[in-house]
Amino acid sequence: MSEGKVVIGYYRLSMEDDSQRESNSIINQRKLVKDYISHSPELAAMPFQEFYDDGYSGATMERPAIRQVLELARNNQVQCIIVKDFSRFARNYIEMGTYLEQIFPFLGVRFISISDHYDSRDYQGKGSDLEVQFKGLVADFYVKDQSAKVKAAVNTKRGRGEYCCGSAPYGYRINPENRKELLIVEDEAEVIRRVFELINQRYSKTEICRLFNEEGIPTPLQSMCKRQKSDNKKASTRGLQWTSDTIRKILNDKNYIGCMVYGKTKIPDPGTGKEVPVPKSAWKVIEGHHKPIISRETFEKAQALQIRHTKKSKFDKETTLLSGYVKCGNCRRNLTGSKRLHGHVLYSCAYSQGKEDTGCFAGKADDRMLEQIVLREIKEHLRREISQEEMRERVKRQSEEKIEGYQAEKMKCEKRREEIKEENWRNYERYREGEIEREEFLKTRERLEEEKGKLGMRDQELEELICREEEKVGVRKDVSAEEMEECLGYRKLTRKMLEKYVDGIYVYDDGKVKVKTK
Repeated sequence: MSEGKVVIGYYRLSMEDDSQRESNSIINQRKLVKDYISHSPELAAMPFQEFYDDGYSGATMERPAIRQVLELARNNQVQCIIVKDFSRFARNYIEMGTYLEQIFPFLGVRFISISDHYDSRDYQGKGSDLEVQFKGLVADFYVKDQSAKVKAAVNTKRGRGEYCCGSAPYGYRINPENRKELLIVEDEAEVIRRVFELINQRYSKTEICRLFNEEGIPTPLQSMCKRQKSDNKKASTRGLQWTSDTIRKILNDKNYIGCMVYGKTKIPDPGTGKEVPVPKSAWKVIEGHHKPIISRETFEKAQALQIRHTKKSKFDKETTLLSGYVKCGNCRRNLTGSKRLHGHVLYSCAYSQGKEDTGCFAGKADDRMLEQIVLREIKEHLRREISQEEMRERVKRQSEEKIEGYQAEKMKCEKRREEIKEENWRNYERYREGEIEREEFLKTRERLEEEKGKLGMRDQELEELICREEEKVGVRKDVSAEEMEECLGYRKLTRKMLEKYVDGIYVYDDGKVKVKTK
């Protein structure tokens, strides 16, 4: 043993475990490590230090304690690292293999995994055996399998209308007696109602911010930190002032009209935990999920009349989707569209410019919001025109076709997984016979197992999709609005839909939008 080096006992508790300070799991790991050291005079004679990460996933090495351990190892201060099993150190089998075969041997660090009966000293001069590699592989896929199962369980709960979006949004709190339910926080709700009221009175976001800051109204971050009794460290550095972005987020948040919106981000690779944004069109929305703070009419009026302070430009004659359809509710003239700026066209009544009390629409109506309103009105019109019996038959036929397609894909996935299994076995036989090198064998196995894992996740997704469609095929009294929209295929407004169903879109000075259908 080298002088001045220490033996390190490392313990980890995953985030899924229920723990208070040091849990029984940490205590049991410590006991196992200390018992092992006590039966080894060589290790018992060395200085001993302990490190643990409580509440951290093994899928990442970004853990406070393990970083300290690795820093000591890089500084040549570690003789041996002892863990209960490989998964305590890392669940990513590629990363685990890198440390066992490259990093620790280079640093001269001995590694012991007690439950796996592994001691790196027994493998000096040769690579770790296949059993170690397969255990690392199992641990890696365990993380991804658990991630898929948790995701499926959460999606099922959301489908039943249960609130599973983390902390409650500003203006709401989670009911302590029923954590699936949201309750309104009245003082915060009053601020939200006032934001919408001021916007509908033609106040700009900047003017609202100035007013709220002068009155000392707590920002959403301050209010939520106070309600959750946090230490306010986050609020001490930012969130003390109202900003236009804060107002914009409130105005665009459908939570305030009783909708639960989720699926805004996804994690493509469960092993990394890195989230990526999802296009807004793919977000999931459940209508009427909880008690609204404002009415839908107020929300849509605020959306349509948000004044966007942009540099004035000359009007052009660019043909837009709504060209010729948007009219002033008072004078019945066509509203004039601005030059497209940041992807938006703002409509206003040229007759009201520079005049007072004309009764004409004096604001600026955003084309995106008008498109949403028109699309909803067309869908409502179609729901009234098409009978429920006809819709049930349409939904049933589409569901049966989808089930057939999903089952065919499931069979292909299962067939490919069997092929991978056989291919892995053939490669292993070739490796044993010396026909291929170890590096080639491991690389091929890694590629095949990655493909197999993806196929397994897709198989689970297909099973859920089949169950969902089978529920639609079953006996039912009604077809939901969402299913009807999906069946009709009207997810985005088109010029053809306008020509077929819409006679005119009338915008009034009070912000009301009326769609006249044919």
